[in-house]
Amino acid sequence: MISVPIIGVGGGIGSGKSLVAGLFAVHGATILNLDHLSLTLSSKGKPIWVEIVKTFGPSFLDRKGEINRKKVGKVVFQNWKMLFLLNQKTHPILKNETKKFILRLGSSSSLVIDGAVLYEAGLVPLIDCLIFVEASREQRYSRLIQKGLSSHDARSRIQSQKFLNCLRRRSSIIIDNNTSPEELQKIVNLIYLLQIEKSSLLHKGRLG
Repeated sequence: MISVPIIGVGGGIGSGKSLVAGLFAVHGATILNLDHLSLTLSSKGKPIWVEIVKTFGPSFLDRKGEINRKKVGKVVFQNWKMLFLLNQKTHPILKNETKKFILRLGSSSSLVIDGAVLYEAGLVPLIDCLIFVEASREQRYSRLIQKGLSSHDARSRIQSQKFLNCLRRRSSIIIDNNTSPEELQKIVNLIYLLQIEKSSLLHKGRLG
């Protein structure tokens, strides 16, 4: 039986979902960032590394044998079929590792899963409260440019996210990220308290 309250925070790239997810930390919640998990699993010899080498070949490795993420990104973010193939290979790994992470948590812990691919990776059924962080395409584009992406790369990455509406429709809470950090913290505080109150209603066998 899994009794850990699990909150999912999703949204498009540049929406501020990681900012919102991080605000749960003041309540002692464990934050699982799927981008960071994917990066760990992509290091040399790890499961995602193996699948990328099998799918794209050794030409996508750097001199140290690590994944050349920039080279892979240029291919998949401009070619929907290649991105679909990559996701088909890597998302099951991400889902399995997320399940393992949940099982390792203590019974008194709470977990916030931060990621844009909650729907595509099949993680929505594991989540008790799904939050979608919304921002306009213009806001997201501007934030990516501020982070150092080129105009072309920013637009390619935004356009590559095909399933955001699927995630949005399944979300019980939508946060419009056009407010101050202080207001966002108040919203997060309320969401957290409501979820803890509901924790006794968590259903069994979610990881089956």
